Amino acid sequence: MTFDMKLIPMRTSLDLAILPIGSNFTMDVDDAAIAAEFVEVNTVLGYHYDTFGYIKIDHEIAKQKFANKNKELILIPVGDSIEL
Repeated sequence: MTFDMKLIPMRTSLDLAILPIGSNFTMDVDDAAIAAEFVEVNTVLGYHYDTFGYIKIDHEIAKQKFANKNKELILIPVGDSIEL
């Protein structure tokens, strides 16, 4: 994770951030929650998780970690989609 993310809220306001949360090659859930604080966003759409055994996450624990920081983590089952 880079501290350059702290520059984002200086130039724009975000409603949603899309962040990797699967660890192993990307951020993990804890780092993504910190990144959400850096970019000053309350809602995060997680990606790069559950597609392989080594990036499986516990969805409830992940959501709770974000909730502990007053943030929402949206997790979409593999193959599903949402409209923004």
